[in-house]
Amino acid sequence: MLKKLLSGAVFATLFLSSLVAEEKPNFVIVLADDVAWSSFGCNNAGIYTDTPTIDKLAKESVRFSNFHGAVAQCGPIRHELYTGLLPPTSGVYTNGNKPTGEFDNIANYLSNLGYRVGLAGKSHFKRVTDFISIPGFAKDANHEEPTWEMSGIKEFLETSKSENKPFCMVVASVHAHHPWTIGDYKSYLDKVVIPPHMVDTPATRESLARHIAEVKDLDNQLAATMKIIDEMNLADNTVFIFLSEQGTSLPNGKWSIYDYGTKGLCLVRWPGQLKPAVTDAVAMYCDVSATLIDIAGGDAPKIDGKSFYSVLKGETSEHRDHAFLVHQAGGFTQRAIRGKEYKLIWSPKQDNPYYVDTIMNPSRNAIFAQAWREWLDKAKTDSDAQMKANRVLLSPEFELYDVLNDPWEMNNLARNPEYAEILKQMHEELKADMKELNDEFSTIDPKVAKKAKKAKQKEAGQDPKKKKASKKKEQETGKADKSDKEDKKKKCEKKKAEK
Repeated sequence: MLKKLLSGAVFATLFLSSLVAEEKPNFVIVLADDVAWSSFGCNNAGIYTDTPTIDKLAKESVRFSNFHGAVAQCGPIRHELYTGLLPPTSGVYTNGNKPTGEFDNIANYLSNLGYRVGLAGKSHFKRVTDFISIPGFAKDANHEEPTWEMSGIKEFLETSKSENKPFCMVVASVHAHHPWTIGDYKSYLDKVVIPPHMVDTPATRESLARHIAEVKDLDNQLAATMKIIDEMNLADNTVFIFLSEQGTSLPNGKWSIYDYGTKGLCLVRWPGQLKPAVTDAVAMYCDVSATLIDIAGGDAPKIDGKSFYSVLKGETSEHRDHAFLVHQAGGFTQRAIRGKEYKLIWSPKQDNPYYVDTIMNPSRNAIFAQAWREWLDKAKTDSDAQMKANRVLLSPEFELYDVLNDPWEMNNLARNPEYAEILKQMHEELKADMKELNDEFSTIDPKVAKKAKKAKQKEAGQDPKKKKASKKKEQETGKADKSDKEDKKKKCEKKKAEK
């Protein structure tokens, strides 16, 4: 009788766990690297693109036309995505910043809901060990010849399936992060369309052609990922998300507060559950974690992000009043808010000019740095080029753009008296956001501060590298001691059980 009861209980447990796995949808996030919103045909930006798979996915998805990252840099935007926190909360304002605390992320939240959570490719995130590591994709974004293959992804999916567990898998590509070495860029040179805010020079054209070629390989990666999902019959119960990260390394893209930097493509597909649509709801990267938790049936965590599940279901086209945007790097600081119609940029008066070493340092040899030097040379004799170069270098205190009619942000309305009331209202909203987030302007460059700290330590006779190694050894010793104590505890418990 007892044997029958036990077998019945085991069967019930297996049945329930199977039911839970079936009820909870899977999540796949394909995350690009430094790809501007305008680089995809589905966004109809008026420039040349070659993204057939992504464009096809867009037709099957809910596509956001007003989706932003708070900071147009890899580290901050990934921290925002995984933790659901904005820079003032996390302390991650730029690639040089470390988070101010140990914050939970989607790996923690979804693991607690029974998910296997894995990451393939680039991390650029401190708590990457919270994810199951999936091999096969290059982790180094600056690699000259990044490679990828799908066996690790297939194994992760097969294991999840065999364990009857729902999964969340992030496929983090390094495309199209510079140095732009993948693909046949020469075949795109005569097809390039120069965006309105750029200066038409040979290096600009080559930069854009190289970017298109590498985005094409990103498109291939997406196709390969979708193929495996289809072949394993997982598509119907999988929420498939594509995110483009931030803009390219060309001027006013990455490392800027303009839409070419902060605006991204967000596609969400869930066959049979979400109706394909285009929404103008304003959403941010910090909202993604909250949305996944909501779809998975979890309680809303105390984070800056908020679920846009109701937008996905077509119940509303309202989510945020505006996106909160930050630029705080290289000793230069700006804030902005960006709604459906208007965007306000606030650049307080400051001693340091806007400067991005990767682009503007004369010793840099990257093709986009060469493009910037060509912009400056052309600006000496061409008024249009001068205007576009000045737009990068000179920031008035306020910039106001009608983003509906001026998507490339070329016509600053801040001094137009007809828009004085809009500017005033948006400025008050921006100040209110900063106050609520306990956010302040800062012109401290974390990289410069870090170098100064190291120099000070050396002067005091301290070796930062030895100190770091010592700390690591202490942590490892602590872990070993903890492991020994746990082993002893288990042995004691075992002896008690035997008695």
